[in-house]
Amino acid sequence: MNRHISQLARAAAWLAVITIAYATLTHIDFVYGIYFKLSPFLMRPAMRTFAHFEHVIAFASLGALFSFAYPRRPILVFGIVFGAAVFLEILQTMTPDRHGTLVDALEKMAGGAVGIMIMRTAQRLWPAKHRLF
Repeated sequence: MNRHISQLARAAAWLAVITIAYATLTHIDFVYGIYFKLSPFLMRPAMRTFAHFEHVIAFASLGALFSFAYPRRPILVFGIVFGAAVFLEILQTMTPDRHGTLVDALEKMAGGAVGIMIMRTAQRLWPAKHRLF
């Protein structure tokens, strides 16, 4: 992989962790603000339904980013993505207005696994001569 693309991918992956951590641990009004802005474009799902999809999509993106950034380190990638899901849920139980749950952690882990698998499959299927990663 091109050195500059590799550095950019790693920076994006770690920035995604920081962004997800902020959204997970910040005041709940931040999350509701995002929901109310996106809701009209998403056919106004229930807040809980939105939260389920948000967990899966955020961690699928995170898994794909880390898999892209560290293509030859799958154990590290799974460890970071799954560890972040569990650790952020534990930290969320320590905030006054949030609550971490096992279901949320499992949703995040499932999303992360999907993102990792999609990126790893793309890396295997994409012809080597046209590959950026």
